[in-house]
Amino acid sequence: MTAAGMSVARFEALAQTFGGEIARWPEGEREAARALLAADPDRLSPVLTEASQLDRLLDLAPAQAVDAALLGRLIAAAPRAPNATRRWITGLSAAFGLSAAALAGVLAGISIGGHIQPPAVLAPAGQAEVVTAADVSNDLQDALEESSAL
Repeated sequence: MTAAGMSVARFEALAQTFGGEIARWPEGEREAARALLAADPDRLSPVLTEASQLDRLLDLAPAQAVDAALLGRLIAAAPRAPNATRRWITGLSAAFGLSAAALAGVLAGISIGGHIQPPAVLAPAGQAEVVTAADVSNDLQDALEESSAL
């Protein structure tokens, strides 16, 4: 890096890209470029002169008008935006499908859960064995009568 944070290589790259007039360069680079040019005008002035010659040659070239027929064909060939209604229906059908799959999973879990007994818990050696079980096949009244009989 040299004066004001810009290297000579960066200055040359900007001159090749944006031309010999610093006013055409990106706004954030102009001040550093002017400071570097003031610090080393013998080396950097020829860079700007060469870029300015190319700018003049390019400015002499006639500007081409866009053919209206070509522009119309390009616009007609451009892909169309998808229909909002179709996107909404597609999203809704996906949501219904996922909801149905989730409901099926819940129902399967409930139907299988009624037939499976939880495993008995084994107590470590030296402690009384405590077994907890839930009887889901009987209704609530039978369970209450059983516990009062104990």
